[in-house]
Amino acid sequence: MTTPTARAVAAEPPPTGPLPVIGVPIARGHHGASRRQVWIKWAIGLGLGVVFTWLSLRSMPIGQLFNGSLAFGRDLDGDAAVVLADATGAAVWSLDFAALALYVAMLTAIHWLRVLRWHPLLEPYARVPIRTLNRTGAIGFMVLFLLPLRLGEFARPILLARDTGEHDPVPVAAGLGTIALERVLDGLLVALLLFVVLFEIHPATLSRYPEVQVGAWIALGVFAAALGGLLATLVAREFTLRWTRRIVGAVSVGLADKIIGLVTSFVDGLRVMRSPLHALQFIGLTVLYWGVNGLGIWVLARGFGVQMPIVAAYAMMSCLVVGMMVPSGPANAGTFWYCLLLPAGLYGVDDHAPRTVAFALGLWLVQTAQLAVFGLWGSWADARVIAALRDDEEDAESP
Repeated sequence: MTTPTARAVAAEPPPTGPLPVIGVPIARGHHGASRRQVWIKWAIGLGLGVVFTWLSLRSMPIGQLFNGSLAFGRDLDGDAAVVLADATGAAVWSLDFAALALYVAMLTAIHWLRVLRWHPLLEPYARVPIRTLNRTGAIGFMVLFLLPLRLGEFARPILLARDTGEHDPVPVAAGLGTIALERVLDGLLVALLLFVVLFEIHPATLSRYPEVQVGAWIALGVFAAALGGLLATLVAREFTLRWTRRIVGAVSVGLADKIIGLVTSFVDGLRVMRSPLHALQFIGLTVLYWGVNGLGIWVLARGFGVQMPIVAAYAMMSCLVVGMMVPSGPANAGTFWYCLLLPAGLYGVDDHAPRTVAFALGLWLVQTAQLAVFGLWGSWADARVIAALRDDEEDAESP
């Protein structure tokens, strides 16, 4: 345990470039250039969001989703639900309250699984209390979802690099390494899962959706190469970095230096892979985390009256995760709906039906609300910790 001697002191300087936490850029060097980079990234993110929103909404019956009377009633199964009825009294879509409540409970479990699986990755550096990981994760997950181009990935490492007196500060480089390991293994696992669920589809049906097959192969190749590169650097660090500098440096010395800096930072955070116990804990919690995710999608789909096999929910989850790993706009607007419904037709689900579209938008809205509520709570709890630290410092300095 460290002695609180300063307010939110970083264990080491953050990497070069803008590191946004709650949308505030932290940068070294010329402030004008940093501000310009942030605006460029926001512009790119907004542009991607507009493109995917247009792609997803151009064939969606958005007008039907809100054209009618909304009231509390019963769905087709007789369960209590909120129902949107058209002028003839027919239900356009409905949402079962029990399914919604169950999905919210599952989102809470998903949050805790995300927090707990981060714990073994940090063990080689510091014993971080679960309460600290909980509020740090709540803030980081919210920022990651809301900011464009995955800028929020920097939030958790920077928050843990502060000296709050609760634990030894975790170096930013180590924190970034744990985040890199999460992303690479998540991508590899989900890409493999996508292949597994596609095996059940008849080849003739699958051939009508080439974008799903292409996306699966690209995701598998990218994440397998990323994992191989990280492991190669972990095993033969100097050899890998030397050849990276030689190959990339032939094109641009500056780019080579940036890549080597990032790879070195990430690999410094991969020491957990040398501990079989920590690796097994992380992998086991990761498998459980994605298992609950897919099950939750299936539960909410049934709540909207969308009948589909559970394997379809995992196919939707896999496409959604692969799509969201590509940098996109704020809150993944557009990308979320487009990628989620991409494999729907493979399982006989009409992705143009009002209840299917309502399910996609409802899933995004519930997840956004959950992340926002948890993130705001985490920000409030973090502010209290910093205020208590400040009070302790003032008490120590007073006669």
